[in-house]
Amino acid sequence: MTTPARTERRRRAPGYTLFEILLALGIVAVLLGIAVPMVSNSFQESEAESVSKLVEQTVKSTHSAALETGEAKLLGLDERGLVSRSPRIPGAELPKGWKLQVRRFTETRFRRPERGETWEINGAGICEPISLKLGGEEESVVLQFDPLTAQVLPTND
Repeated sequence: MTTPARTERRRRAPGYTLFEILLALGIVAVLLGIAVPMVSNSFQESEAESVSKLVEQTVKSTHSAALETGEAKLLGLDERGLVSRSPRIPGAELPKGWKLQVRRFTETRFRRPERGETWEINGAGICEPISLKLGGEEESVVLQFDPLTAQVLPTND
């Protein structure tokens, strides 16, 4: 007796094919290619924020010291940051690769600070309006200070 021809189904061995694995790796690579630049930009933004907060804190401390003592306080302007002329007030040294530029009230463009250049906050807490540009390799932050309060003003630079 002859047996009817059975249609045999091919059974796959459990697991994934090489094509499926390569496809999954390709999708992961595309997602990483999109995510990595976004994450690295957020780290750079946090560095810019920390640098601007450091400079702002130095200016606030100098302003407070001038009001407390009633004497003028000077901040040295240097390409590497703000240099405090008072032992009680810490300076603001910029991270490696960052530079400070200055724009006084009468000036139209930012420039490097001159040697020995200072910014005075008098005993009444009033200072010359000034803008500081803190620049890293890929980004920069502009801080404009109010002459009466030495607070950072919003800018559109």
